[in-house]
Amino acid sequence: MADEIKEEKLDNPLVVHKKGDASYQEEGNEVSMQNTHVDEDSDAPTLERHRFKKEKKKKKWPYVLAVIVVAAVVVIALLVNNGTINLSKKETTSASTKSYTTDVVNPFKDTITVKGTYIFYEGTELDDIGSLEREIKYQDADKTFTVQDEHADSNFLNKEVLPLLTKYKMKYNVTHIQSSGLISKYEATTQAVSDTAPSSDAQVSDAQPPQQ
Repeated sequence: MADEIKEEKLDNPLVVHKKGDASYQEEGNEVSMQNTHVDEDSDAPTLERHRFKKEKKKKKWPYVLAVIVVAAVVVIALLVNNGTINLSKKETTSASTKSYTTDVVNPFKDTITVKGTYIFYEGTELDDIGSLEREIKYQDADKTFTVQDEHADSNFLNKEVLPLLTKYKMKYNVTHIQSSGLISKYEATTQAVSDTAPSSDAQVSDAQPPQQ
């Protein structure tokens, strides 16, 4: 070919154009990219530095802990209700003691016992016929008594005791018995004296000197 092809030599893109080189072209609108702030009306590029606050991630462990506590409470409540866990309760109330009272039945109720000249009203010895009158005078009329004749003095029984019952309109049934088990205090004293009498006589006889 007659015409020689002229190769166009391109500059190396890594070549830095210095200000003193012929290829250096100074641009009037060159702005340092280090500037971070320019006027709002300016079209020059800027390197804006934005500082963003790092959002803190919400911690989940408080919610997890709350769920665990609630689950534990529910499980314990179920175990207690089922009787698996026995909670010891302090006994604040004192043990109540029940007292049982038995009614003692008086075998001599509504009974008048005449033993010799001694009078017993419902098992209790009276001093005289006046004491018997005080016991029966306020009783209901037509009340029935059982009169026990235990070797009673007939005059005392028929002339003093029975007429007194009739006076206050009391009914009575006379029964003869051998022993009621009641002992008069005067009878006990008489018995004690009679028991000591022979021993004293024996002591006197022992003290006498033998006769020659």
